Parts: sequence; structure tokens; C-alpha cells
Amino acid sequence: MADVGMAQSATMTGPRGAKPRKTLSPRNIMLYGILIVVCVYYLLPLYVMVMTSLKGMPEVRLGNIFAPPVEITFQPWVKAWKEACTGLNCDGLSRGFWNSVLITVPSVIVSIAIASVNGYALINWRFKGSDIFFTILIFGSFIPYQIMLYPIVILLREAGIYGTLWGL
Repeated sequence: MADVGMAQSATMTGPRGAKPRKTLSPRNIMLYGILIVVCVYYLLPLYVMVMTSLKGMPEVRLGNIFAPPVEITFQPWVKAWKEACTGLNCDGLSRGFWNSVLITVPSVIVSIAIASVNGYALINWRFKGSDIFFTILIFGSFIPYQIMLYPIVILLREAGIYGTLWGL
């Protein structure tokens, strides 16, 4: 019985007292001020973009980009989705959006599946030269992708799929 009490008292810790209050020193005030200015600097364009997108064209022409819309309208969003000109075509953003979904979702699923199998194999299966192979993979991740762009473009052009959905 005494051993149990000893074990409990050894593992239980009591309160250490109240935490000291953080004081607002001049350094902290300056740091928070700089952080607030940086946040406003980065979030202001997002605010302007969203507010302008919710205004009708007559209200946009008034020129007050910081004012919230008098009447919220989603008509510019609908028009951009159906009629926006991207490149040579004026068939809206929907085609590009669905192309992106069609490319991104399967490529992410395939990448995760291959990476998880490779990660499992690299960790659990030891073979002669596995450390060298792993080192080569790590160093390969430091190669900038821009180095591979030109050869890939040439390969796609020679295969005849440059500029098509399959070439993406």
C-alpha cells in the first residue's frame, strides 16, 4: 500500500503557481505593430478584390475601391464563369477550371499512392545500395524543376501532344 502512494506522489505534480503576466514592453508593442502593418499589407489586396467582384460595373466606375458594395451582386462572377476571355477563347473560366480539376485530382491521388508505396519500400526493405539510392532521391529533390521544363516541352512537341490536355 505504501508503494502505491509513493508511485502516485512521484508522478503527480502540483500547481506551480500562477503564470507570470506578459508585459507589453516597447519591444512587444513595436513587434505587434509591425505584424499588424504586414497583415494589412498582405490582406488589403484580397479585400479589394473581393469587394470589387461583388459590385456592379456602374458602382466600380465610381472609383471607391475600398468601400463595401451598396448592393451585393454575383452577376460579375456568373459573367466571368460563362464569358471571360482567356487566351484566344471567350468561353469563360469554367473550361479551365474543369481542366484543372481533371488534371489535379487524379495526379494527386496517383502521386500519393506511388509516394506512400515508395516510402514504405525505402524504410522497410533494406538491400545492398539502399542508402545510396535514398541519398540520390534526396539530392534529386534539390534539382530545380526549371531545368527539366525545356526537355519536357521538346518531348511533348515531338510526341504531338504539346498544347493539348494530354500534354499537361
